[in-house]
Amino acid sequence: MQNFTTAIRHVIRLISIVIAVIALLWFILPEHRIFLQSLLVGALASLVNGLVLFAKTWRVGRFVEDPSIKPRGTGMVTRFAVSIFAVFLAVRFTDLFVISGVLLALFLFQAISLFFIYRSIK
Repeated sequence: MQNFTTAIRHVIRLISIVIAVIALLWFILPEHRIFLQSLLVGALASLVNGLVLFAKTWRVGRFVEDPSIKPRGTGMVTRFAVSIFAVFLAVRFTDLFVISGVLLALFLFQAISLFFIYRSIK
């Protein structure tokens, strides 16, 4: 469980850096603001989804150590709601967001965690 927690910390740190870089590019490149805003919304939704998944996974791991802690689901409805809300923002406010940027950034946490989690298993 310690390796998993360390890997998730690395993922959260890297995603925070990516969000900061996207925000910096938003200030520097005004002609691409709509796409970068969409990336920010998608990256933030991806981070929230990843944190919910980590919290639920951590709780299941704690259940193995201490049976008095009961895990309650995987947070699937919460993660779906966050993703649907991000896509809804892109569809509803087409003058502020592009759906391709939101959808691209929604998979940011999974893509980055795939590398770090795989590396922690080895």
